[in-house]
Amino acid sequence: MKPAEVQESRIVLAAYGDSLVAGWGLATADALPARLEAEFAAPGPCHVPDVRVLDFGVSGDTALDGLERLDEVLAARPRAVLLEFGANDCYQGIPVKETRAALERMTAALLGAGAKVFLAGWRTRADLFSPQFDDPDLAGLVPLAPPEFNNGYVKRFNAMHAELAAKFGLPLMPHILDPLDGQPGCFQADGVHPNAKGAGILARHLAPLLLPLLKEQSA
Repeated sequence: MKPAEVQESRIVLAAYGDSLVAGWGLATADALPARLEAEFAAPGPCHVPDVRVLDFGVSGDTALDGLERLDEVLAARPRAVLLEFGANDCYQGIPVKETRAALERMTAALLGAGAKVFLAGWRTRADLFSPQFDDPDLAGLVPLAPPEFNNGYVKRFNAMHAELAAKFGLPLMPHILDPLDGQPGCFQADGVHPNAKGAGILARHLAPLLLPLLKEQSA
């Protein structure tokens, strides 16, 4: 559901991130926010009446881009936030200290507004820019690694989300795509973005992890 559609009486979960939240290449009904909302609406252990999952995902966003949209997320008064940034930061070689600072500012503001935050990380790899990970849309051209991208960058980047979770006491999924590991047929042609099946698996995995954040303040 898009942010403008929310009603005051609803419990709001903000899905705040990049294309992995927005559902790049998917119909709105198949993207992660809609699939999460369906999980909470369905009878069963994750059922929470009147939850609305608002889609604050923007494809291509880095954490710095996401920070510029923070006021929009705060205006929705979410009870809980799924915060997910990082993939585009490492693809662009954004300095880790800049990505971390942006995530810290978002987290502090959300917690300060009374929202509960669930942090979903991204794990990069040193061979990210090798041919087997080339984007098929680039017609076989291997993109050059940004100047900041080296083994030290990979090590610092991959420690960042866990360090933030420890600092703020947040629940953490170290890598947003971990639930799809070993699951066949879950990705689009680029091998990065989940397809409808993959988004459904992510939603089923995330719903019970997000459930305590939605119920904690309603008790």
